[in-house]
Amino acid sequence: MKRLLAVLSAMAVLFSLAACISEDAGHFTLNTGSGASQAESSDNGDRAQSGGNVLIAYDSAREGVVQAAEILADALSGDLLEVENDSGLQADAYEYVLLGFALEGDALPQAIETFLQRHDFGARTIYPFVLGGSDEDVVSLAGLYSAISQLQPGSLMGEDVLTISTDTTEDAVRAWAESLELNAADAVPENSSSNTVATATVMPGEQQVLYLWEEGNAPAQTEYTVNNGGYSDDPDFRPYITSFPVPDGVDIKGAVLICPGGAFQFRSDRPEGIDVAKALSALGYQSFVVDYRLRPYTQQEGALDLARAVRFVRCHADEYGVDPQDIAVMGFSAGGILSGEMLLHFDGEVSPATLAPDYQPDRLDAVSADAAACGMIYSFYGRLSFGTTDVELLRSGDLPPTFYCYGTRDPFYNQFLANADAAAKAGVSVERLQLDGMPHGFGADGGWIPAYDEWLTRVFSNN
Repeated sequence: MKRLLAVLSAMAVLFSLAACISEDAGHFTLNTGSGASQAESSDNGDRAQSGGNVLIAYDSAREGVVQAAEILADALSGDLLEVENDSGLQADAYEYVLLGFALEGDALPQAIETFLQRHDFGARTIYPFVLGGSDEDVVSLAGLYSAISQLQPGSLMGEDVLTISTDTTEDAVRAWAESLELNAADAVPENSSSNTVATATVMPGEQQVLYLWEEGNAPAQTEYTVNNGGYSDDPDFRPYITSFPVPDGVDIKGAVLICPGGAFQFRSDRPEGIDVAKALSALGYQSFVVDYRLRPYTQQEGALDLARAVRFVRCHADEYGVDPQDIAVMGFSAGGILSGEMLLHFDGEVSPATLAPDYQPDRLDAVSADAAACGMIYSFYGRLSFGTTDVELLRSGDLPPTFYCYGTRDPFYNQFLANADAAAKAGVSVERLQLDGMPHGFGADGGWIPAYDEWLTRVFSNN
């Protein structure tokens, strides 16, 4: 497998059986469907939704694509769907979509284009598997990558793309499916009263997964008691934080709290959380992934989760070996919006009880939730799908230095520019990194991390 960036930077590389392309969930577009209904069986023998979260949708015009789709459906316990027979599809029932077709130069097949126009895969992650067999076909993947993003601006390309030929084996297809880890369970905190940010013993050299709030005392306005199938998290979900310690022998520079994206419907923890945290911890940042509350909770309630995480890290700055002033927040797409919400309205010593009067404050609430820097990775200050240009609002937030990173093929490109301009007019120290040719959702890839590291090092040095 080869990363897409390698393909883009070295177009002469020979066509491989499975080329990996880096992208993942940014998900600005909000799909408001219930997610409770199922994909219906069609006359061609496609299976009804099995209760899983993976859809394998494919163009049946080429036998190689059909065969690969059947193997993938079996390997991932996914639901098969011919794109030409999709009248019963409920797109909001799935978190991942594997999209199969034969390459046709730099354009999507008409059947695939029509399928993407008919359905909204906002906040879903799309993994293409494509049939092709020449160097030119590999080069055209960059164009296809952008074409899908333009038709589905709220969804994004998955971390990998499978390219298949007549020589591709079933084992190779299954190995690719397994490498996606779509059914892998994320680590969650142990259900113990001593396993929260207020009660746990901090072990800075080990990974810890801790609940952010004491059971029964999370600040909330939303009453959520029953999941009708439309929400990613069940009512018993408790937000948590996962630490990624700086490796032994690496100098500690500071701390970064990372909020994955997902349109407040999902959290794309692997590409926009874990991968980023591992990369930043290797550079010297004590890194933390924040699994905040999603719908039906509000953006404000999720922002309180991030504020709580910042307070925890600052409270234990000595144990983590960081200066209490050298704490940054960052987010991808919806995660960046969440970071902005916290910095605009819930940082400093703002009590969670301001939003939720029934909340019982504890000692952590006396710790400042200020952050020294904000990373907006294909994101902006504002709300879902809408970056604010209100200079006075941004000025009122007393916002920290902000790093914007975005691709020129991102459907929200102009909003990023306008939001960064407004922030600069509001007196915010703004750093911009534009990635030419990149669409939405590149996660840890795109080559932006060294520039972010250099910028954050400068910010911390001025504290």
